[in-house]
Amino acid sequence: MAQLSIFKIGFWSGLACTVLSIVYIIPQLIIGIELPSSPRDLLLIQGPSIILAPSFLILMISIHHFASDDRKIWSHIGVAFALAYFIFVAIVYFVGLTIQVPHTIQGDLNKYELLKYVPKSFMTAIDALGYASMSLAMLFASPVFNKSKLQNWIRRLFIANGILAPVILATQVYPKIAYIGGFWIITFPSATCLLAIMFRQQLRVNAAD
Repeated sequence: MAQLSIFKIGFWSGLACTVLSIVYIIPQLIIGIELPSSPRDLLLIQGPSIILAPSFLILMISIHHFASDDRKIWSHIGVAFALAYFIFVAIVYFVGLTIQVPHTIQGDLNKYELLKYVPKSFMTAIDALGYASMSLAMLFASPVFNKSKLQNWIRRLFIANGILAPVILATQVYPKIAYIGGFWIITFPSATCLLAIMFRQQLRVNAAD
């Protein structure tokens, strides 16, 4: 029964991460490398992102409980970085949706200069720390996956996403480097989609036993 819960939560959180990341990616591709500034763009970018944060944390916890005992140390480190990601980006997006959006509409955002989500700002620095933490969470959890061809692909995607961490941090100083960090739009949804498939397969095997 415990394993069944792990597989179900892993599947649904993996699916949620995949769908939410795609919902985020589509408007981001339209906007381009520039940060969202209008209330509409902020809602389109930050709306799914604030839900993605807990979904990813739950997915990483599922991975930790799925991991074999000799590899749980790696998944546990991954969960710690996933929690850091959740805290960092939840602050950024909650502030953006509850302060920047309404005060942009009201035309008095200048009173909240520190909280603006603009290049090289305090808020984008926190955001960069968040996504670097996400990348490190995936990098440290990658050794968990080594038992099948599907898991090998998941491990490769986790590593590919993980090595983006320094690039993500560098965007705070050199914003144009975000083009390299843009590989996230491939590695992340691909990894979470394969995770959803893996957990779905585990559910089917469990049901057949």
